[in-house]
Amino acid sequence: MERMIIINIKRKIISFVCAAMMAVSPFAVSDSLYDISLTAEAASASLVNPKLSVSYSFGNKLELQIDNLSSFSGNTNFRVYIDGSYAKTYALSTLKKSNQINLIGNAKTYFKPSQAHRIKVVAARDGKLASSPVITGKTDSATYYNIYEGAVLYKLGSQGMYRTGRVSSYQIAPAVLCSTWGKPSAGDSIKTNNAGCALITGGKYKGYYLKVCSTMGRTSARKYKVKTVVDYAASMDGGRYVWGGASYRATDCSGLTMQAYAQVGMDITHSVYIQAQKGRAVSMNDIQPGDLIICRNYGHVAMYIGNNQIVHAMSTYYGIRIQPLNNIYYCSPINSIRRIL
Repeated sequence: MERMIIINIKRKIISFVCAAMMAVSPFAVSDSLYDISLTAEAASASLVNPKLSVSYSFGNKLELQIDNLSSFSGNTNFRVYIDGSYAKTYALSTLKKSNQINLIGNAKTYFKPSQAHRIKVVAARDGKLASSPVITGKTDSATYYNIYEGAVLYKLGSQGMYRTGRVSSYQIAPAVLCSTWGKPSAGDSIKTNNAGCALITGGKYKGYYLKVCSTMGRTSARKYKVKTVVDYAASMDGGRYVWGGASYRATDCSGLTMQAYAQVGMDITHSVYIQAQKGRAVSMNDIQPGDLIICRNYGHVAMYIGNNQIVHAMSTYYGIRIQPLNNIYYCSPINSIRRIL
């Protein structure tokens, strides 16, 4: 009997202590409520500052990206500010498809070439804001466009644009945006100028207009220069080899490559040995159009023009020819491959 009394007393003491602990413990709150509170706190803390950078610059457009886009979730949107004024908003869902913020002007006017702009992005979600640092984006001095075969060409007359023909082959050319009545868009009002046309300002179709559509699109200045160099070099196919020469279709090997690069304002000198020191070295596996192949113990140079072809001034017997890339191994050893652009 005495033992049973002691056991009951112990049980009552343990029950009392447990009840007292539950009354004062913060863990008396239900697990589900605690989890909800923790999840909400973690969500608000996840709104970090965007990291903004310029991915491409054109004469009339800036393309930017958010480098830490994967850090954002939910219904986040991104407000873009240019030179202190609000410009536009992007939804996170849109940027996840293509991390590209396209800017052709501020809230009022189109961009002009060679102008610097201060840009920032503010992330917003559930009433919380997080801003990127302000970065500077500068438009390029010109805009170059891919102009595809079959694009319709226009001229401007007193009654507006009229068709004159079509582009016969793929081109890259500089052009400026303008209205359908030929008024330049640069610096003009976005509300009143529809920028529906582009005036070609260089190349084969200089002075013609194109309507902005799928038959044209912006490209980099480097691609324009490479195509200009390659097209000029390839156009010498069938010309004469002239030792020490540097005339169109009458030249030696380094004279051909020198003339081609001169078309984009670059002087690479009339010497294989000096051309071998220009640009940077690349491997044959990484060869691209415009690259120079230095061979025959620095005694010969050829240009790779794409599609596994080269052009070079070979000899007085063979003249200037376009040949398969593999033919360069007849000029072994290959001393260097130089990327000039």
